[in-house]
Amino acid sequence: MADSSIEFPIFPLFANFMAWLVPVIEKFPRSQRFILGSRLLDTSYYCQRDLIRARKVRGAARADALLSADVELEILRLQLRTAHELHCLTVRQYEHGAGMLNQIGGFLGSWRN
Repeated sequence: MADSSIEFPIFPLFANFMAWLVPVIEKFPRSQRFILGSRLLDTSYYCQRDLIRARKVRGAARADALLSADVELEILRLQLRTAHELHCLTVRQYEHGAGMLNQIGGFLGSWRN
């Protein structure tokens, strides 16, 4: 069976994260919406791109794509924490977003192994 026909649970989880993130960023203070908000979105899209690439390739190319996605996910975690520290996210929003990223990271770690 080809990999493209296998259901990967990480993809709907990441789509849910993105669907949550976009409206949250729209409520950031104007001073951070276009700086930190755009960085969060860019990093999210890069991570999603790497996950899609990993699904489409095999061997060393897959390992490279998964490593790249893992790096982007770690950056995303740091950016989310920064958004919280700058009071762009409430404690509850931060906990929710971090929980979603932890769940995604668990699936990514399993896929890498």
